[in-house]
Amino acid sequence: MNPSIAARRLLEEIGAPDDEDVVVLALRKLDIVLIEDKADQVDAMLVHIPPGRPVIAVNSARPMPRRRFSIAHEIGHYLLGHNSLSFTGSGDGHGMIRRDPRQERAANAFAAEFLMPKKRLAREAHKYTLQGLARRYKVSLQAMEIRLKELGLVCKTRH
Repeated sequence: MNPSIAARRLLEEIGAPDDEDVVVLALRKLDIVLIEDKADQVDAMLVHIPPGRPVIAVNSARPMPRRRFSIAHEIGHYLLGHNSLSFTGSGDGHGMIRRDPRQERAANAFAAEFLMPKKRLAREAHKYTLQGLARRYKVSLQAMEIRLKELGLVCKTRH
């Protein structure tokens, strides 16, 4: 499924009122357990062993905008049916869990559309500065800057 379409469908299903966080609503709607704890090298990860409930673990040491994007990214993996992880070991007991780069791009596209919907952002971008948009959408400056460039949108400059 197209990640942007999946994000728009989920937003439609949860209703997404402005006063509630779409991430919290999505976790509730999808019956996903959220665990927040500190970690050294992981932003977030999805674990789902059917028939159990899916679990997203997120690094509580990261700033809130980063955590929201990471959670939305993992929700994208879940809804898009991504389940192929590979482990690369170094022989000394250390290693990394990796996903297919195409799945990572798709999960990022899902998270971007879910947190910064194209139609809404297109209507509002010119009204706010980059910082104002990032605050309004509860995302990092970097995420907002990438999204604006991706969509060819220009935000208000300070004057």
